[in-house]
Amino acid sequence: MKIPTKRLANGFELPVYGLGLWQMGGRWEADRSHDEREVTAIRAALERGVTHLDTAEVYGDGHAEELLARAVEGFDRSKLTVATKVSGVHQSYDGVKRALAASLERLRMDYVDLYLLHEFPAPGLRITDTMRAMDALVDEGLVRHIGVSNFSPARLAAAQAASAHKLACNQVHYNVQIREAERRGVLAQCQSEDVMLVAYRPMEKGALAGAPALEALARKYNKTPTQIAINWLVSQDHVVTIAKTSRVDHLEENLGALDFAMEPDDVEWVRSEFPDQKGANGAVPLDHPGDVAPW
Repeated sequence: MKIPTKRLANGFELPVYGLGLWQMGGRWEADRSHDEREVTAIRAALERGVTHLDTAEVYGDGHAEELLARAVEGFDRSKLTVATKVSGVHQSYDGVKRALAASLERLRMDYVDLYLLHEFPAPGLRITDTMRAMDALVDEGLVRHIGVSNFSPARLAAAQAASAHKLACNQVHYNVQIREAERRGVLAQCQSEDVMLVAYRPMEKGALAGAPALEALARKYNKTPTQIAINWLVSQDHVVTIAKTSRVDHLEENLGALDFAMEPDDVEWVRSEFPDQKGANGAVPLDHPGDVAPW
């Protein structure tokens, strides 16, 4: 299928749905016991039109990047949006450049479309040095666009102030239940400053699949609660999502969320009425504005 895209004023474009590779190839250490299954899952997504592929140097200690390299063999690289991330401890000027070089070697690619700071630089590292390296990678043609992940508004502003290039996105934990991005102002900032919000864990690792609060809307649109939850995200301005799935049936259900748009009143009903909303998340809580070190 042709997955719809959203486009920023600077020309950066992302499909509204992409595949996340967290826990493919291991968590923090490489696990090669399911390699064939994971490569098959990535290829199944590619064959069904998924072109945004999101990984990181820490996923499986780099093994997720190696799996992605295998999976994309034979596909048109120019049609893919490959994103990877640099860890906070590697965000010195030289560290960023070394980290990307290692990621490109594992990916077997000459460039990545999107390079993200996985977190704010570790203590003792300066965001100005980090962003100077990120700018250099863009200027050298090794990175097409740069962005951040798990950044509060203050930290995104700090990164943007230190960069000559426009930040394309902020990837955060956001779904119908986890509302930290709304309450901390991340969503409003992305919408007002023309930055893409890339929502991960759209289904809260499957916990929202049977949410009773979504069942009436599922009947109205002839969809499943899962599809309503995903569509709620992508129906919002400047919001796209990524999800990890190794099962084709789950993938196809997720893709079935993309062929309709929820009415604005329904989007707002979910925003205000979905029960048990959480203003913080237990995965990677956003850094507090006061945590920003002088730069």
